[in-house]
Amino acid sequence: MIKLIVAVDKNNLIGNKDKLPWQIKEELNHFKSTTLNHTLLFGRNTFLGLPQVLKNRKIFVLCQNDIPNVDLTIHNTEELEKIFEQYKNSDETLFIAGGKSIYESFYKFADELIISRILGEFDGDVYLDLDLSDYKLIEVIEKGSFNVEKWVKKYRY
Repeated sequence: MIKLIVAVDKNNLIGNKDKLPWQIKEELNHFKSTTLNHTLLFGRNTFLGLPQVLKNRKIFVLCQNDIPNVDLTIHNTEELEKIFEQYKNSDETLFIAGGKSIYESFYKFADELIISRILGEFDGDVYLDLDLSDYKLIEVIEKGSFNVEKWVKKYRY
């Protein structure tokens, strides 16, 4: 299965100078518990901007050059399409985990979107624009300083 996981503020802000615009421990714990023991796909800059190594997860990075300390460097979209095909009908989960160009280029491959809506407005420089018309909102979980929305694809091909 392929899922996308992202946190956005009320203006769909996702980043500020290659970092998260907020430090909300509960949301970081949500990301950790949701992605633990699964595979994550990052773009190069997002991966290199992580504050620490993500333990107990397989890490794939889309990048032209090999990156040390990752499970797989995916060099082009042809390789990535093979990865998507592998996970599409699998019991294993691949999370599309950012950044902006990875989200916007590949979110339509996701069967499910997990969107943390941070309650508030923050300063930043990276905004996300996802067309959710192919997805249906099935659940909203209130977490205090953010809500978790679960969206599923309306039509599976």
